[in-house]
Amino acid sequence: MKHILTTAVAALLLTACANNNQPANSLYYWADFNKQQYQTLNNALTPQEQIANMEKYFLDVQSNHAKAAPGTHAHLGMLYAKVGNLAGAKTQFKMEKQAFPESTTYMNFLLKNVVGEK
Repeated sequence: MKHILTTAVAALLLTACANNNQPANSLYYWADFNKQQYQTLNNALTPQEQIANMEKYFLDVQSNHAKAAPGTHAHLGMLYAKVGNLAGAKTQFKMEKQAFPESTTYMNFLLKNVVGEK
């Protein structure tokens, strides 16, 4: 009887662990950013659709009171530059640089070569 009870408790614990679909707490909010990057690289969506998805991502970041993942502002900045919105690109590159100081050198490169900032 004791063996059956122990087995039942172990089975319940394993089931509880297996059904835990909650993502682990993360420092950053990733959502489907990786999927969006993939779509960009494969030209699966138009730049305007990709921009709309990224803008929705940032609304989700705010509504979840989370931090945007590294590279998200730079990604949106590149999309803005692709459609000719250089002011939007500049803003996003500066936001990336502010949020992630380790990206400063690359963001300065993009500001100079993509946006034309001196």
